[in-house]
Amino acid sequence: MKTNLLEVLKEQASFGFTGKVNLLLLNSGQFYGVVYLKDGFVVGANVGNLKGKNALYKMIFEDVDSQVNCKFVVEPEVISEINCSMKINFDQIKNEAQNMFQKYIQAKKLKPAPELRLVIDPEVIVNHEMITADEFDVLTILTEWCKVSDIYKYSKLMEFEVTNALVSLRKKRAIKVFQN
Repeated sequence: MKTNLLEVLKEQASFGFTGKVNLLLLNSGQFYGVVYLKDGFVVGANVGNLKGKNALYKMIFEDVDSQVNCKFVVEPEVISEINCSMKINFDQIKNEAQNMFQKYIQAKKLKPAPELRLVIDPEVIVNHEMITADEFDVLTILTEWCKVSDIYKYSKLMEFEVTNALVSLRKKRAIKVFQN
């Protein structure tokens, strides 16, 4: 039976572990991400261009959803303050992950095709539409990149947050699908 990231974190937290849990892709052995623990608390995480809680939950969700198959390598080591961006105990992680996972599943159904090209409709600014912080993040990326796949790639938001922001912006008519 395959061990999942939550089980590994629970076990390490119960021992008051200090070090890191490396996630390595099963098929290639390549580094995928890392979770830092200090005295049993999760204090940092990195995956791709994401850091902190967003990185942690991305790895948990992809592991639970079997999108990424990883093996976990636990390494005791002194954790530098540079890698500490949070301090969360396992119960908090479990509760937050359960709450966020439903949003993650719902957003997967709404995710637009990666090859679609989007453009910002400037009327949204003229009409004084209320733009959320997540929507603003997506709009700033759209000023430089127009493909949906690039928005997901360059955003610091979690995937489901990007999807929800895109859906909301589309409903507000702040973005349009660009036809070649």
